[in-house]
Amino acid sequence: MRAKSRKSLSYAASKARVPTHKLESVVYSSIKNRARKRLAALLCACTFGVVAAGCHNNNIDSGFGVAWTTLSLTDDAGQFSSYIVTVDSVVLVGKLNGSVTAVAVPETVDFTKLQNLSELWATASVPVDTYTSAMITLDYTNSQINVMVNGAPVKATIVDPSNNPLTTVAVNVNLDPNNELTLQPTFATSNALRLAFNFDLSASNTIDATVNPPKVTVKPFMSVSTTEPDNKLIRVRGALVNSNVNIGTYTVVVRPFFDEVNSLGTTTLFGDAHTVYTFGGTTYVGSSGLVPISQASAGSTVAAAFTTFEPTTTPAPGISAGIFHSVYVVEGGTLEDFFTEGLEGDVIARSGNVLTVRGATLFNNDAQLVLYQNLDSQVLLGPGTLVTADGVSTLGPLNFNSISVGQHITARGLFSINSAGVTIFDATGSSADTGSVRIQSTEIFGNLISSGAGSLSLNLQTIGNWPASIYNFAGNGMSAAQDPTAANYAVNTGTLTLPANVAGNPLWIEGFTSPFGTAPPAFIAQAVNAEVNEPASLVVSWSGTGTTAPFSTLTSGGLTIDLGNAAFASGQLRIGANGIDLKTLSASPTIVPAAAQAAANGLPLFNPVFSVGPGAIPGSATPAIESFNGFGAFVTQLNTTFATPTPATRFVARGFYNPTANSFTASSIDVVL
Repeated sequence: MRAKSRKSLSYAASKARVPTHKLESVVYSSIKNRARKRLAALLCACTFGVVAAGCHNNNIDSGFGVAWTTLSLTDDAGQFSSYIVTVDSVVLVGKLNGSVTAVAVPETVDFTKLQNLSELWATASVPVDTYTSAMITLDYTNSQINVMVNGAPVKATIVDPSNNPLTTVAVNVNLDPNNELTLQPTFATSNALRLAFNFDLSASNTIDATVNPPKVTVKPFMSVSTTEPDNKLIRVRGALVNSNVNIGTYTVVVRPFFDEVNSLGTTTLFGDAHTVYTFGGTTYVGSSGLVPISQASAGSTVAAAFTTFEPTTTPAPGISAGIFHSVYVVEGGTLEDFFTEGLEGDVIARSGNVLTVRGATLFNNDAQLVLYQNLDSQVLLGPGTLVTADGVSTLGPLNFNSISVGQHITARGLFSINSAGVTIFDATGSSADTGSVRIQSTEIFGNLISSGAGSLSLNLQTIGNWPASIYNFAGNGMSAAQDPTAANYAVNTGTLTLPANVAGNPLWIEGFTSPFGTAPPAFIAQAVNAEVNEPASLVVSWSGTGTTAPFSTLTSGGLTIDLGNAAFASGQLRIGANGIDLKTLSASPTIVPAAAQAAANGLPLFNPVFSVGPGAIPGSATPAIESFNGFGAFVTQLNTTFATPTPATRFVARGFYNPTANSFTASSIDVVL
């Protein structure tokens, strides 16, 4: 990687006047920890690079296989507006080799950003073996965890169950005995399997909002599986290695999350005729998008592909691999570069060319810092601001007036912090450094008022996870009289087929806000979902020490929560930002397991994951969490657990809720003991 020029460094430093004590408190990982782990990190990175690149090996059997390790969120973000911690390492336990460190590079992760996607964490090169369990170490020492209080983010106090400040904690998870990670002897990387880690925010955290600041008690809960439980897109981020326009591929050195320096393997991404590429402010569709990529500088150009994953067969019997297919790709300076910093958040107001952004995360590339902003930030726009849209090619020419109130954005530019502690982010592009803004898909939720050909109106409740009441829509309309209102929010649905709905029914709509000063309509829909098609979470808590009889029915076909249990404390269906008290329903929903899905070639594509066990406690040898892909085996484990007796304290399911049938189809279930 090439360094910033002296001129750019000097200018960035003059613009980014951040008090030293503020930066020190949130360092990516401490100097001490970095020094201690640097050798292991470099060794792992080198191994990843050699094996994942498929370099020649004199032996027919390389002795290694690749675990495409991904990290995601099992449930939704709930009340959290940020959940930034350091994921230190992953250790796998094999039947032959015992403990093997698969990932040794500490990474800063904001789990709230993994609600709608998975992240390719590493192409982890590990010795051939059958791996039965995993240990994931999390470091909360410099965590930045914020909860929503009255529509604003508030930094929480983080403690362990003994009410002590939380530092590091190790989570132990056993894989399903029928679906363990088995890497077989092959040449180079023809043996590559998915290994999916999912963190459950609702199962891991208890929020006490009655104190100021709010207190979060943490017992981390995770599941691990050789397939994902859902079809989220997978983000693959990294520095460009090479590309091939003829076959429609490019290859990156994997740098997940916010990492700017490490190399966690290499991966090749495949495009097709529908892949949308955004590069240098221009949007391409299909193979034409690979032409500018092929002309970009390797090593210094960073790309992020949002992909699906297809397991594939290999010539060796019983051995599989896989392909990442790019749905859309963002590359170059609008994603990130050496000369600007980044800021991501939600626009809650615009006055002239100044955006007010709530819940922003600042990416200070120079210092490798990730800083969550409790105060609203300001983003400065101008005619020189380069504006692009992620994943779409149909919004037409974009400019600085394409950004309006309600839009989720990521800006690039230079920042300073004023005397009040507010981040002022200059994305005007007026300097030698290019300013840019990416507008990104935003979800709105509300109740249908009426619909017609190509349009509908909503009683708007939320944008993203924020309540509609925090948004000031002044200026979004063609005149003050036409400024949008939450009570009658106009949506352009174009040629989309709308779900059958009657007035008053809830709708979840994904898309982009209309350009500033052009409403009505206020929003351009890319997808419209009724309740039955919107991902949902079901969260139940029991008081005291919990209960050994949490279910009124528990069979190999499904279960129901016993709402009359004396220890029942709370139960909520969360569908997007909408919450429904279980006791307001006509009966307790029937919870049934989702069916496993196979790819066209018959290999496993998605498998539900059902887990039971205690959350991890620092310094305590708590039993491992047991993960299963089969619901029958999960039920058998539950019956054994409750007979011990070991009480359940929390239940979290993720899937889809059918209000007509009052049923919940769960792709994942976590039972916390």
